[in-house]
Amino acid sequence: MGTFEKGYLGGFSGKVGTAVGSSWKGLSVLRSRPPRKRRGQPSDLQLEQQAKFALMSNFLQPLTDLLNQTYSKSAGAEMSGFNKAFSVNSEAIAGVYPAIAVDYPKVLLSKGSLPNVTAPTAASTVAGKLAFSWIDNSGADNKALISDLAFVAAYNEELKHWVFVQKAATRNAGTYTLDLTAFSGKPVHSYIGFMSADRKKVASSLYTGQVNIL
Repeated sequence: MGTFEKGYLGGFSGKVGTAVGSSWKGLSVLRSRPPRKRRGQPSDLQLEQQAKFALMSNFLQPLTDLLNQTYSKSAGAEMSGFNKAFSVNSEAIAGVYPAIAVDYPKVLLSKGSLPNVTAPTAASTVAGKLAFSWIDNSGADNKALISDLAFVAAYNEELKHWVFVQKAATRNAGTYTLDLTAFSGKPVHSYIGFMSADRKKVASSLYTGQVNIL
């Protein structure tokens, strides 16, 4: 416990909060308390949790702008869209520590009740390009509109790099070609999702497979 020797504006000795008071050569000295040293080594469970956190955080971080939009509604007021996406995708990790990896087909770049498109595919038939195609399923019965906007994304594991477009094409376009010149000759994991034109509704994204880019 710390004691003030000359009122609250004077010197004091002992500990008060994060401060330590002492005397040195007749002078009152105030210094901060050193940080507490962690006792012992982290447990295996703590190391596993730290590794999983770092893995998913590094994987999703480049998509922050996209995820803040696609998860904004489900995140509510308590957290950011990115934090909500991180929470949802914490289950998309495969393997046994320390040999863990992202389970790419389980990754959700968006999550919501808006219908996604029917039978989406991704293929590379032209050098440096990834062509997405789908069947327009807009209609009053399922709340999907032709004006809904697609977002597409591709991830290369070797380079640990994403390429994505947020407003790629409308639902009724049925196709969009993503420029992946940077990934030529390499495989990518591909995804597609949709949001309403006013960005208030979102569809759960779909994994469109691993594709080798020509």
